Amino acid sequence: MVKGQTPYTQNLFAYDSLINVFYGSAVDYAGNSDSLLLDIYKPVGDANCLRPVIVLAHGGAWVAGSKADYNMVYLSRQLAKKGWVVANINYRLGTHKVANYNMYAFCNTSLSAPCGYISDSAEIYRANFRGMQDAKGAIRFMKNRNGIDSTDINNVFIAGESAGGFISLAAAFTDKSSEKHISCFAYANAPTPSSNLNSYGCIPSSNNLFRPDLGSIDGALHTGAYDATVKGVGSFYGGVLNLNVFQQTDSIPCVYMFAQGSDVVVNYNYGRLLGRTSGECYAPTNICQPYYFYPYAFGNEGIRQHFITLGSSVPAYTADILNNYSYGNNCFSNGHSFDNIQTRLQNMLALFANKIAASGNNPQTNCTLNTTNDIYNKNGLALFPNPASNQINIEVRANLSGAAYQIIDALGKTVIQGKLNAKNSTVHLGNIPNGVYVFSLGENVKRTFVVTKD
Repeated sequence: MVKGQTPYTQNLFAYDSLINVFYGSAVDYAGNSDSLLLDIYKPVGDANCLRPVIVLAHGGAWVAGSKADYNMVYLSRQLAKKGWVVANINYRLGTHKVANYNMYAFCNTSLSAPCGYISDSAEIYRANFRGMQDAKGAIRFMKNRNGIDSTDINNVFIAGESAGGFISLAAAFTDKSSEKHISCFAYANAPTPSSNLNSYGCIPSSNNLFRPDLGSIDGALHTGAYDATVKGVGSFYGGVLNLNVFQQTDSIPCVYMFAQGSDVVVNYNYGRLLGRTSGECYAPTNICQPYYFYPYAFGNEGIRQHFITLGSSVPAYTADILNNYSYGNNCFSNGHSFDNIQTRLQNMLALFANKIAASGNNPQTNCTLNTTNDIYNKNGLALFPNPASNQINIEVRANLSGAAYQIIDALGKTVIQGKLNAKNSTVHLGNIPNGVYVFSLGENVKRTFVVTKD
């Protein structure tokens, strides 16, 4: 780390990635099983045993988008270069569609999105709830990998854009079952969607209109060892469907928010989702069918105004708000987007980095062990020296002679394997390069160490 720089805010490293990592499966809106994938980005050459983690959620109005979207890939790479481990996720998409849809004479798919015409407002509450469950599952999945990725389970964050911003705020703050919206319980069947939408690929071949109870606010993925709490959340032109979600009683995540008044998709203050598109962009010329049934939501400016009323219970937050609203402006331009993605990323990281530093996480000292008395972990395994250069010494309190071990690199590849000789063993590291490694003894005993060679 260069002197004077705040950790985790500057590009200092190369990066590598693991693409299409399976983190679970869940049932989508139409009753079909969805395989959930994420991409993991890691710094290369940072020699840090306790890297912070951030989960990223893409946008797309809960019906489109993916982890391959440009902004998500750009943010993932930039964060990894700064020392973060990134999980760029896909989550369940899709909503039941409106029963009556017509593509108006002067409308086309470049002006409107046919698959965005939902059957009723319950569909957004339910889609956001499913996305929140998946995001929480991804958070726990990444915490479970802390030994493989050399991460700090006490410094996990989440951020997203647009619908991903809604999902991120929901995942960070929905901590009570009473915050589950009524439409996320068993709900009336969705109507039969308009046949006009078939030609746009909006209706899956198997489309169950039954809307069952969506289950726990925590979802069912990777529950047990770790919870889904986060240290902070970033919302890029996102929002919340209900301000009551901010009634926290335990630890309160910090919040970064970016929004523009010119946004016609998510009203940056308070309004119906896509309401400005329908009321200001479509209505004057009746060019496209208005977006019916979308719920009202609080954008990031509305959240900021709410935070002012919370007094001492307000989260630590940064609000980057551009008050550039005028009637009808940016209807089909860039109000619902980054004005400067690098600036907004740096402003978010300035907030997050302060929280990480306050927790005692320092990449220069995270891997340091002070005495032989504190090198044992709860499983009775010790590795020393740490950092190591040419060899690592293994000491266990039980006699595990003959037990198989593996040394795994930051990409999850086994680089050395063997068997312990006795309570004390020495493993020669050979030509493995500098970096962070995991010594694994069976499934449950793992220790992280650093290799640094002159």
